[in-house]
Amino acid sequence: MNPWISAAIAAGGGLVLGAVLARLVRALLLRTHKEALVTAAPPLASLVFSTLLIVGLVVALGFVHPESRDKVINDMVAFLPRTLAAAIVVIGGNVVATLARTAVAKALRGQGSAERYGPGIVKFAIMAFAAILGAAQLGVDTTIINILTASVLFGTAAAAALLVGLGGRTVAAEVAAGRAWRNSLTAGDRVVARDVGGADIDGTVVEIHPTAVELVADGKTVLVPNSRLLDVVVEVTKATVAPGA
Repeated sequence: MNPWISAAIAAGGGLVLGAVLARLVRALLLRTHKEALVTAAPPLASLVFSTLLIVGLVVALGFVHPESRDKVINDMVAFLPRTLAAAIVVIGGNVVATLARTAVAKALRGQGSAERYGPGIVKFAIMAFAAILGAAQLGVDTTIINILTASVLFGTAAAAALLVGLGGRTVAAEVAAGRAWRNSLTAGDRVVARDVGGADIDGTVVEIHPTAVELVADGKTVLVPNSRLLDVVVEVTKATVAPGA
């Protein structure tokens, strides 16, 4: 048989066999309904397909140029341990990232934006770390990648810290002011505050909340930030309790 025909059959056989087995592996993993395995299905299927395709191409090369085939096989055998190590690192990192994403999603449930973006950020960070380790296993110089990744992670962490710090500063100020008012006001006290945010407040204290004083004024419930009452003159008429009450 013509060597080129044999080479075409070998390459085509590797392509078809790789596609069939990759689809089978993908289907088997998806059928488990376990999130880690379901997430790992695409990379594992791709690995199976690529492996069989390469085998088919090497066999095809052997038909048309046996000397080159032997050199390619020797190079592949020498490089195979690194390739397997890189594949294990990336696939393992994907599984760990999926488990971590699930755990973080449960921990941040009901936390608004943190619940929405936190799990994805955690998974991305773990996958990036796994990809860098995988590239290092293949002998790729990852110095620049390490610097860029560290810069991105540091920038993200710094931005998050600033957002939390700046966002929590106002709340902290209100809580501190609330502690001061908690020693001066009690439920039932009448409070008259002049020019609070451009309007006078005249009402009866219902409760001192961590960040605001709850008043009843003109039949309406009003929440006045604790710190606003520290900036103005406040007249307090203490509640009178009937004897025996």
